[in-house]
Amino acid sequence: MKINKRKTIMRLLPMVLVLFWTGCEDLDFPDPNNPTDDTATIQSLVTGAEAQLRSGYGVYIRDLLVVGREAYYLEPADPRYTGELLRGPIDAGGFLCYTPWAANYKVIKNCQTIINSADSDAGAIGFAQTIQAYCLMRILNLTDTNGARTNYDGVTETPVATKAETLVEIESLLDAGSTSLSSAGSAFSFSLSDGFSGFDTPQTFTHFNRGLRARVAVLQDDWSAAQTALTSIADWMNADANVGVYHVFSSGANDADNQMYEAPDAATLKLMVHPTFLTDAEEGDTRVSNNVLVRSDTITYDGLESYLAPTKYADSYDSVPIMRSEELKLLQAEVYVGNSDYSGAEGILNTIRSAAGVADYTGTDASNAVDRVLHEKRYSLFLEGHRLADMRHYDKTSELPLDREGDTVVTFPIPEGE
Repeated sequence: MKINKRKTIMRLLPMVLVLFWTGCEDLDFPDPNNPTDDTATIQSLVTGAEAQLRSGYGVYIRDLLVVGREAYYLEPADPRYTGELLRGPIDAGGFLCYTPWAANYKVIKNCQTIINSADSDAGAIGFAQTIQAYCLMRILNLTDTNGARTNYDGVTETPVATKAETLVEIESLLDAGSTSLSSAGSAFSFSLSDGFSGFDTPQTFTHFNRGLRARVAVLQDDWSAAQTALTSIADWMNADANVGVYHVFSSGANDADNQMYEAPDAATLKLMVHPTFLTDAEEGDTRVSNNVLVRSDTITYDGLESYLAPTKYADSYDSVPIMRSEELKLLQAEVYVGNSDYSGAEGILNTIRSAAGVADYTGTDASNAVDRVLHEKRYSLFLEGHRLADMRHYDKTSELPLDREGDTVVTFPIPEGE
């Protein structure tokens, strides 16, 4: 009996010692979900920035699509999508305003940590400067003339930067990022997701940086800067239309899905294409037939209705474009128009139209060139979130359809807490 007791004690003793040791251990360890300057690695900050770009994307893109009249979001459980977004004013304390703002500034916080870290090399800094500029561009897509915050110290007493000041900050970040990347060697010291496949070395990531530089230059009618940027990435611009940088999604733990996907033949849908996307299209345009299902029924809610379901994405984990070659071609056409080279613009537009199965333009001139570029951007970059910024750029928001009395085209305020 004593022998059995002794054996039992000997078996339990190691377990007791382990429990005693772990019970006395210091539990003040780093939280992997909230890295600080002291605990984060460059890889975790880069991965976190990419992940955070996706986390608020669903609300961000719905905001742009609804206000830009590319789509409706018919959500009976939340009438703000058919109320605030289409009638205004936007609630400065509500999620439609705050969610995309907060998501982008969380990415910016990661980027600032990378830029200021003693562990960062030139490649990491160039990556961070480029992504930070992209986030500020996303903010301005919503707030427009209300500007953005370009002080990153959390001090809300500092005035919010104007739109013009924010654009200067974006340009400065992109140009500094390009300089950093040029001295980063042949490979990054960190890994990027598959969304950056083909753009995952300092040299190829610079193409993305210059693409963003062209985009922001075009929005300011800075045709010279835009042309310089586009010329430097002519190989990408001349590639297949879908070559580019993407948000990628997965079913993995703590990852996100593509919130723009719904089965187009489902009994009820939330994201519906604005009816004018079909009625304004030219017959036989494959950019319509490939991206839209004309349903036999009509979805109706809150005085709005549509019979068009988006089919751009095939499932919940399809990638979403950030920038692709098709956009660069269209930016080049805009530069040609800005420089009164209507023949050059027409040549690019007709190449795109030919691929879409519609007839060539003829007689492109000062009277119709801008409208033709906007038409092609509307159909080639469908559901990618460009239309609202494009219509603002050319002072054409009055041409966006207002479907109900009292509807308007809104501009997002600075969030209440800022």
